[in-house]
Amino acid sequence: MTFAGADDTQATAGSPGPTPRTLTPGKPIRLSAGSLVAEVQSSCGGRLSRLAHRDARGDVFDYLVPLGSDPFASDEWPKAGAFPMLPYTNMLRDDTLHWRDRTIIVRETPAASSSLHGWGLRRVWDVVDESPHCCVLQLDSPAQPEWPWHYQAYLSVTLDEQGVDMQLSITNLSTPDMPAGLGLHPYFHWPAGARLTFASGAIWRSPSEDSRWPSEQRVPVAEIEVVSVGGGLDTEGRSTWFAEVPVESERFDARIDYAGGLHSATVRSSDATWLVIHSPAGRPYLCLEPSTHRVGEFDDDHAVVSHGQTLELSMRIDLT
Repeated sequence: MTFAGADDTQATAGSPGPTPRTLTPGKPIRLSAGSLVAEVQSSCGGRLSRLAHRDARGDVFDYLVPLGSDPFASDEWPKAGAFPMLPYTNMLRDDTLHWRDRTIIVRETPAASSSLHGWGLRRVWDVVDESPHCCVLQLDSPAQPEWPWHYQAYLSVTLDEQGVDMQLSITNLSTPDMPAGLGLHPYFHWPAGARLTFASGAIWRSPSEDSRWPSEQRVPVAEIEVVSVGGGLDTEGRSTWFAEVPVESERFDARIDYAGGLHSATVRSSDATWLVIHSPAGRPYLCLEPSTHRVGEFDDDHAVVSHGQTLELSMRIDLT
């Protein structure tokens, strides 16, 4: 799809400007198709707040960790749902962007303790279209000292009987070129016994549990399988892998099969060049994050978006 000073209180729809310190879930947009149901919270960063299967008896299986109803700090969001990352993904080193002849500190104070995942997940989005199966949200972000470009983003969430499509775009409305990157960040349930399989050209592992950056060691791989023990990715205490897109297919297909064999979720993206896989030890969630640039390397691995141009990212989640 192509789309041509901090406030101490909850933000209101359509309010551009600084990041609010608190986000409050409101009445969600509810989508349904066949046995699948989804909910979207425009007031909480355009977050897909629930994705579930309801069988004929009324029993519900949640694929994503559902977002609760309690207010939360915009800088300490719940590990739930799926949110858009923009105008870059993850964190810039030292919260600093080196852009041509400029050095820009990208952290908003006092609202944010870091620039992790950009600003889209911290803002209130406008609902511009809604139907029983689809909604479209818009975020208009004027230039500010932390990001001196005016951009407009759109997020569409479309549910069908086989799964959900999320389409994210960002358009540069400023005259100068803008560096940009996009990502989508789902939190899947990851109970003991669940199995993840995916193909990759190579992976870069985080050096330790506490590190957000890839190590310098690139490991060529093919098919990878991980079985959950209730959180974590490997026995060496590393919580994050950074996977390159497979050379042969040039797209990601990462599948979670849940114990019992009744349910599965497959994440697909043809626009991403990286897939971040994240699961801290002891935390039963798994993040599969398609991204357009490498974590920590935004200075060299971004897209350059000229005035009026648009960068796009899509993610499809097929469900059984």
